[in-house]
Formats: sequence, C-alpha cells, structure tokens
Amino acid sequence: MSLRSRGGATVKRAFVFLVSTVATYSILHYLGGLEGEEEEEGDFITSHASPSFDDVVDAHPHNIRDELHADSNVFMSSASPSPSPPPPVPPSTTTTTTKEEEKKWSHPTSMRRKPTAEEIEQGKGKFHVMLTANEQSYVAWQSRIMYQRYLKLLSSEDSGAFGGFTRVLHSERADILMDEIPSVVVDPLPKGVDEGYVVLNRPYAIKQWLEKYNFAEEYVFMTEPDHLYLRPIPLLAQPKLAAAFPFFYINPKDPKFTPIVQKFNKVNADLKDFAPIGNSPVMIHKDELKKVCTVWDTLAIKMKQDPETNSAFGWVLEMWAYSIASAQVGVKYDLVPEFMLQPPWDKTEEVPGGKKGYILHYTYGQDFNEKGKFTPGKVGKWHWDKRDFTWKKPPKEGFEMPPEGTHPLTIKLMEMINDGIRSIPNW
Repeated sequence: MSLRSRGGATVKRAFVFLVSTVATYSILHYLGGLEGEEEEEGDFITSHASPSFDDVVDAHPHNIRDELHADSNVFMSSASPSPSPPPPVPPSTTTTTTKEEEKKWSHPTSMRRKPTAEEIEQGKGKFHVMLTANEQSYVAWQSRIMYQRYLKLLSSEDSGAFGGFTRVLHSERADILMDEIPSVVVDPLPKGVDEGYVVLNRPYAIKQWLEKYNFAEEYVFMTEPDHLYLRPIPLLAQPKLAAAFPFFYINPKDPKFTPIVQKFNKVNADLKDFAPIGNSPVMIHKDELKKVCTVWDTLAIKMKQDPETNSAFGWVLEMWAYSIASAQVGVKYDLVPEFMLQPPWDKTEEVPGGKKGYILHYTYGQDFNEKGKFTPGKVGKWHWDKRDFTWKKPPKEGFEMPPEGTHPLTIKLMEMINDGIRSIPNW
C-alpha cells in the first residue's frame, strides 16, 4: 500500500472515530438518567471487533455456558470460581484484608475473615455501603468525591444507619485508589461477553463479593460513584422488604415491555411482583441480596444475548435484569421516591409531599443562563456536566458557582462537588 493510501486510511479512521464519539456523547447527554454503571464505568468505551460470545465462554475457566444452557428454564448460577492469581502489585496496594490492614480505615470494610460477635452486634440495624467500579479515570474522580462525602456524614453527630464501606473493583487487579478507598478486587466477565456494555459486569462483581468476603452489617446499600449523600440515611429496609428508588422507565406493565418480561419469567411470577427499579439505589438485607445474585448475573447475560431484549432495553438492560431476577426469587421492595433526587429536573431537596431527599444523583447536565434560568436542550451560559471530565480530572480549585437564581439543588450539587475536591489533599 502506498504512503498516500495508508495516510488516507488513517485520516478516514480518525474521522469515523470522532463522529462516533460525538454521536455517543450526544445520545448519552440526551438520555441523562437512563444509565447505571454504564456511565459510571466508562460511558464511551466500547469494544470494536469483539470476539463472539461462543468464542470467549469456551476458553474461560469459569464456563458460563454451563450456567446459561444447563437448563433453559432456570437461571440459577453456580458458585463463582476462585479468581485467577492477580499480577504482582506493590505492597501499598495489597488486596488482602488482614486485621492489621483493616485498622488503617476509620470504619468497617469487607474482610476475608468472619466478623466477631462484637462486630456483628455493632452491625445490627446498619447497612454496608457498596459500589462497583472499574479503573477508568472518569469513575475514579467521582468515587473519590463520593467517598469523601460518606466520611463526612459518618463523622457527624447523626450518621443515620451508615455502617462500613467497600468499593468492588471489577478490573481483575488493584488500582491507584486502593490506599484511599477501601476496596476489594474481583474478576470481570470474560473478554467480549459484555459486548462493550460495561455495566454487565456489575451483577457478576457483586456475586463474587458476597461469596468471597464478609462484613458485619445486616444490610447492603448499593450505590454509585455519582451519588452524593445530602443527609444521614436511616434504615429504610426490613429483613424481608428491601427499599428502592422507582424509575419511570422501568415499567414491566407497559404493553411494549410486558411480552419481553414474560419471556424471562420462568417461575410465572405475577406482573405486580416486578418492581420498577434497578439495583441502585437499593437497600436490602444481605440474605435477600444473595438470593437475587443466584439469578441476576446469568439472567443479565441471557437478556443481552437476546436481540429483541437487547434492542428494547438498551443501556438499562442490567436494571431490568435486576427487577426480573428479584421477581424470580420472591424478593419484595418498598418504593421510596425520596431516596434520590436528580437535578436539574429536581429543583429543591424536597420531593412532592414535603419529604427531604437522601441522595443527589448528578447524571444530567446542568445548563442555566446568566440570570439562573434553566435552559433545557440548550447549553447554558453557565454549564456543568460530569461528561466534560471523561478524559480529564476536574480542576483542584473546583468550579465556578452557578449564577444567582439557579435551582437550589444545582447550587447544592456544586457546593458538594467543590467541597469534595478541596477536601482531598492529593487531588
């Protein structure tokens, strides 16, 4: 091939990549909240010529095919395999959880050993905060701010039902935040299985965490890196009744979606038993979560591999999988609208009815003019969007505050973002 031909091909590939990136950004900015960890764990990272599903599962030591096809009417999973030996890491990024290492944290975290009777007693009526993540910079800076907010609430006079904290890192190896955020490392899915849909790793990651680690608290609070806690959160769940935020776009009763839901309803659960939820934010007893995790990971993969389902559910497929998996094992949910607020659509810290929200979820872009008027669909004179920092870390000095007249909840968001950045010495 001539130099001119090769140069032309390079330019063409670069142009296609640029157009693809801009298009992807535009779609995600429009969808905003229609995301789980798919944004938090690399919105724009997709695989190009991924190997086929058949190619990868046969070669993987944990034969997912056996789980998926052993019985087409059952989604129950076998226990996860022992992880492959991780590559050597410096002593400062060890992934073990010895008693000596546990002492470096000011709060409980996950451990290989069983909790003591005293720790179990202290964990009664509390929840363990758990988020899943990968090693991408975009996820890392959000996780750091979120963890700082957790520490601030934990040290306040009223810390609600907050217990310990664990970041479940599904990247197969330790990363640079191991000494800053209490973390455990688990395996990702075999290469190519997620087909660029990174959030598909979440069910498998949580399943491994529950199988390989222990914690003293009775409940688990599943959260995300772009969740900021507005106030202490009380125990919202009960042993046999989890608590979850309702999403309007997870609607099993919608005629467009009901036939797809029923396709995976192998136990013939009543349609009313399918909650309009994803897995986050969710507060749930750990025994109930373990029940969901016997189904969730393999079900999510089956749904991803089904063209009709994949097309209908798209980027929220994993959320649908959690709802369907819960119905298959009989886990019930209390819907809690005040669990989460999402500016700029939520303007204040209160939901209709007067209850104050617990979590601020900054999934949408914030756009306001110079007078503080919201400009939906148009980039405002004052603009802030986490996606602007996909490839770079936010500045150490923080951000310019929005103009007077801006929604109070957006002002609160920027105050917490700036406070989080400035509270981290090595930002």
